[in-house]
Amino acid sequence: MPAPRALPRVPTTAQEPPFSPADIKLRPWQQEAFAVYRDCILRGDRSILIEATPGAGKTTAALVLALHQLKKRGASRLGIVVPTAHLKVQWARAALSLNLHLDSSFSNSKGLLAGDYAGFVVTYQQVAQKPAMFRRLTQGSCIILDEVHHAGDGLSWGEGLRAAFHESNFIICLSGTPFRSDNAAIPFVPYDEHGFSLPDYSYSYSRAVEEGVCRPTAFLTYGGEVAWRDDAGDAAACFTDELDRLGQSRRLRAALDTQSGWIGPMLKEAHETLLRARVEHPDAGGLLVAADQASARKLAKLLCSISGAQPVLILSEETGAAKRLKQFRDSSSPWLVACNMVSEGVDIPRLRVGVYATTVRTKMYFRQFLGRIVRRMASVRALQVAYCYLPADPTLTRLAEEIEQEIRHCIRPKGENDDEIRREARNDDRPERPAWEALSSTNSGINAVIVHGNQLTLFGGAQDHLHHVVQEKVSERLDERRSRSEEKAFLATELRKLINMTHKRTGRSHAQIHAQLNAQQRVKTQAVCTEKQLRERIVLVRRIMLGGA
Repeated sequence: MPAPRALPRVPTTAQEPPFSPADIKLRPWQQEAFAVYRDCILRGDRSILIEATPGAGKTTAALVLALHQLKKRGASRLGIVVPTAHLKVQWARAALSLNLHLDSSFSNSKGLLAGDYAGFVVTYQQVAQKPAMFRRLTQGSCIILDEVHHAGDGLSWGEGLRAAFHESNFIICLSGTPFRSDNAAIPFVPYDEHGFSLPDYSYSYSRAVEEGVCRPTAFLTYGGEVAWRDDAGDAAACFTDELDRLGQSRRLRAALDTQSGWIGPMLKEAHETLLRARVEHPDAGGLLVAADQASARKLAKLLCSISGAQPVLILSEETGAAKRLKQFRDSSSPWLVACNMVSEGVDIPRLRVGVYATTVRTKMYFRQFLGRIVRRMASVRALQVAYCYLPADPTLTRLAEEIEQEIRHCIRPKGENDDEIRREARNDDRPERPAWEALSSTNSGINAVIVHGNQLTLFGGAQDHLHHVVQEKVSERLDERRSRSEEKAFLATELRKLINMTHKRTGRSHAQIHAQLNAQQRVKTQAVCTEKQLRERIVLVRRIMLGGA
């Protein structure tokens, strides 16, 4: 099969960073991000926000920018802040590719950095504990904030970041899921007048799939009738039944309980898909994410009985969890079962099949989970499709259908119904514990198959037929030629992003920016621009941002 065709390249103001080692090959989007970073420097900005879909290579992109700060911009050292402790070693190892040695064991109690380190990797919690110490250590430094959405303004982490790094030389903010489940602003992230975040550069999952950077995903949702018993008595509902938020939460919880028997058939078919993937990709693995540690243990036991092999169980609070995670990454073991430890930042490219067996239904968690199974491997020559198995819960189905849509973090204005919304959120994924019991339930099999945001039309048949249809659909998407209308729609989207940023940075209205562009190109409106003129328009608006036109 021919390689996936790349999307049209957006004109940039810089090409390959001239300082980078010869063995670093940047992807097109990483080169574009570097060009935007250079523009930020020329404007005098001291921070950049890069949003890139999980699995696209944010780590490499950020380290190349940081190397430029160290080599060309006089940064004294590099500080990297991550959400969880197990990511510290991962970042330190990634930095070795640029010959940067980072202290991943930095101790707050000592507060000292040895002279043979170019910097350190710490957690947000460490910074929040001693912001004054980190302020002293990082004056004139370059800072990378990994998954910056974890540090909401007003929280101790966000306050600590502002206190610690406001005198730093440059701050690189990274996010693969640029939104929060609450209404908090993210430190160092700019917002427009409507409360939407304004990334300096964004790289969507849709584009990553088309450029062969990430795997396309097929979502397989399963239906049936689910039953449970609570204080109100016995209840049963199909996934097609309309329920309130609490009812949906209880239905999902009962379906995922091993006692109900509902999840067994879905696990069996997920394992069959993994075996099929291992024919072309011998060490392909599967990931099952559970709601809590008790559920993870029960599901691991059930999966063992189905697969005939003991899954690797990763529970974050247990000693040696990080070590077992690394062992799984480097092995050919088929299944990994976890609850919280693999939500983001974990790089296990051999994962090809995911089972979403948790009651968490937020956009952020769902996309973080998906990021674990979409990292493409260049060594596998076959068409790589990721398969995600999940209940036909309406919220999860919607998240699967929207997976290729770009989403911005938005600070929602406070309204009259905020208290009610918060009450529903508390009830949504945390059902009451008293008198709860999952009863015998029936799994009716595949309810829908979602690829590229669309449900496929299936006419029954064996699993082989289903996978053939999925691969056929994926191949059509990767091989198809774009029409001129589609090319121009893509360029118009890029222009909209650039004009939003120009508006924010120059204070000029959108109408004023468009008027100047129209005058320079001698057109009445952007709507009549040719494809060539749209590409020229992108170059022109970048010049306006730099104050050169």
